[in-house]
Amino acid sequence: MSRQPIKIPPILADTIICSIASIDKTLFVQTDPCPHCEGRAAPYDTKEKTYATLHTEEGVKKITVFVRRFRCHWCGVLLYANEPFYPSTRLGSAVVDMATALSLVNSFSHTAAIINAMGIDIDRGSVRKYALSDLPVPNITFFYGLPLPISLFSLIGWAVGRKSSPATTETELLAASGFPSAYRAPLDEAEISRKRLEQRKKQKQNG
Repeated sequence: MSRQPIKIPPILADTIICSIASIDKTLFVQTDPCPHCEGRAAPYDTKEKTYATLHTEEGVKKITVFVRRFRCHWCGVLLYANEPFYPSTRLGSAVVDMATALSLVNSFSHTAAIINAMGIDIDRGSVRKYALSDLPVPNITFFYGLPLPISLFSLIGWAVGRKSSPATTETELLAASGFPSAYRAPLDEAEISRKRLEQRKKQKQNG
């Protein structure tokens, strides 16, 4: 028996797609002192990173950002500017937050299918990886019956504000995203896993 196609309200899908697309080609250049020795970081190069892959009426569009890299003068370690990615993830934080939030009440496969139906590329394996990782569980609100992360609505607000004020800064975008690259997981991974499972059960019961 074939599954019914997932229907996402067009206004929701279009708003999310446009908000993510507005990040395209943003340059991130702000960094903190070296976390290893607190030495001064000097510019090294700039790396282009894929934030998301979107499927639009015009075709497939890769949303990329440019992230400045730095070399510590003292210890020589390579550092990245503050960026809209969680540590050790390949997709932008908005997509990761959506995957984590939706997986609280859906299977990993169904979560991937919902995000795909919005026009955003992600597979079941990536959803499972993020949902079971030590990444933070975002605060959520139900919208059109879907548990969506508050950070997504902050990003939408940033994108709307950018239309009226194009001179918005990378700091404002990072703030809307919750400064994801600054996230550091607590040391007790067992406690994280336990709380995450409890939250998944609670959301499914409430849903």
